[in-house]
Amino acid sequence: MRSGMILMVALTLLASAALAQDATWQMRYNEESSGVSDATITFPTSLAWKYDTEAEDFKAVATPAVDDKAVYAPVGDTIYAIDRVTGALLWEQAAGDEILSSPAIADGILYFGSRDNNLWAVNTEDGSVEWRYPTQGGIDCPPVISYGVLYFGSDDNRLTALDLETRRPIWQFPTSGDIKAPPLVYRDVVVVGSLDGRIYCLNDKGQPIWSNSIEPDTFFASPVGERTKVIYTSGNELHARDLYSGRVVWGRPFRAADLIVGSPAVLGRNVYIGTRGGAVYGIDTNRGTALWKWPDEGVAEPIASSPVIVDDMIVFRAGERHLIAISLDGKDLLWKYTLPEVVEKPDTPAVGGGAFFPGEGMEPGMEPGMEPGGMDPGVGMPPDVGGPGDVGGPGMGGQTQQDSVEFEDVIDPSASVVNNALFTLGADGVIYGFSSLAPDNVAPTIADPLLEVPGASRQRARFDTLLADENDFPERFAADIEVPGTPPIFLSLLVRDEGSGVNPDTVSITVNGEPADFTYDAREGLVWYIYDPRGAASNLANGVKRIVIEAEDWRGNRAAKVVAFTINNKLKAPAPPKPKTPTFEGGGFPGEVPPEFMP
Repeated sequence: MRSGMILMVALTLLASAALAQDATWQMRYNEESSGVSDATITFPTSLAWKYDTEAEDFKAVATPAVDDKAVYAPVGDTIYAIDRVTGALLWEQAAGDEILSSPAIADGILYFGSRDNNLWAVNTEDGSVEWRYPTQGGIDCPPVISYGVLYFGSDDNRLTALDLETRRPIWQFPTSGDIKAPPLVYRDVVVVGSLDGRIYCLNDKGQPIWSNSIEPDTFFASPVGERTKVIYTSGNELHARDLYSGRVVWGRPFRAADLIVGSPAVLGRNVYIGTRGGAVYGIDTNRGTALWKWPDEGVAEPIASSPVIVDDMIVFRAGERHLIAISLDGKDLLWKYTLPEVVEKPDTPAVGGGAFFPGEGMEPGMEPGMEPGGMDPGVGMPPDVGGPGDVGGPGMGGQTQQDSVEFEDVIDPSASVVNNALFTLGADGVIYGFSSLAPDNVAPTIADPLLEVPGASRQRARFDTLLADENDFPERFAADIEVPGTPPIFLSLLVRDEGSGVNPDTVSITVNGEPADFTYDAREGLVWYIYDPRGAASNLANGVKRIVIEAEDWRGNRAAKVVAFTINNKLKAPAPPKPKTPTFEGGGFPGEVPPEFMP
């Protein structure tokens, strides 16, 4: 009996050792590319730290890898290891060229590809290079590890199955195009797509079982396994085929209104995708029909990252700057955080409280920020809200414009989710760490109010107003700016929060105590109050206008600021300032050389 127990313990230890040799982190969380994290996380999370790599001229593509000590993020040609708790740099290791391959980790070794034509193996403790495996092309494909074998595609048109113990290829499968998307290793087959316009199903010896055509030049998403099906993207379509025969499972593919470049995520009998058109879909894997779409009206920023499922939530990037968590049924927005954007703003001269900008003529029906005949790209304007949304489902989609796209220009990093934490790489070269446990007692910032009114000579006048606290007396600073009430009148402000992000449902504006319509652009953090009555023009009534702007972050910290100015309809439209008469010391003239400098 005792010997039997010893044998059972020995077998358990051997099994544990075998598991330790397998992957501890990969981009889609397992070789099945399910996109399902076994972590537990609570939203909202708050920014715990950020590490600025100070990288310039790089593409943010790769998703960071995470272990129990560090976050490993490729930025440019360098891997940075950042302490996952403190955000301190542990080490950095440069490769020979750009790294766009999301790393994988197994047995204390970090694996990633580089455009220097090498697969790299780096020690996670100190960043020292363990070994490199050369290829005949760059490697952008994230590696997938299963039972001691590492699978990766490369720009020499080959899929390689590499034995991690011997560091020799077990087999290689040639295609006619680059391989950018990680392969699916599922059951006893491997499925991989190539930019040659075909998807291939291989047996465990690398021999083809079946293949089928896909949209060429845009296959960047990993296929995903679901029971006996393989589900994969092709342009703006999502397909399902029998894993072993290649037979079509859905009568028609699910069709979105724009390109699908992020990998699908599968949980239970549902598959989830995001589109470059700015929509997330929940889809029935049995029939290929849409269960829901988020947002249910309009669209978000383009979604070019792969969604992650954690607990009963979906986490994804929208555009280059939004981190979003929604409920698994697509009904509720649980968290939204906007990463900062580094923008160099030109200096704006102010004259007597108001500022005019030469050449900014106003035409009938124009709004502040517009040039005659078009928009002024240098001035933030309220975004179009609503707009056409994606229409998805078998046979429901319309035409989609699929321009020629480059891998590095399309893919955005996904969020890496572990217990109570989330990590991502920003387009600004900053690595961000968020935590459900990080404190956040700071309210959002409300700043930079700008009042714009119609001016004389069809030009617009801008006034930098002052902000007061909500408990200040109502007319504070109101006498500093006095303008006629002729519409359109625009007031814009910046509302931002670095901790947990601004909760868009809490942003509000009141004018003299009454709720007012406004526009909130979360991407830029801009809030716009616009007085522009339709129909017969009606001036704002004389007197002080006290505008209160309120916002809360996702932790419930509240901020409120007041802008006050005076409407006087007896005033003429503000006139542009007269040019100053130049003065010259000592009677000199422009271009005249002072006597002391005469030869």
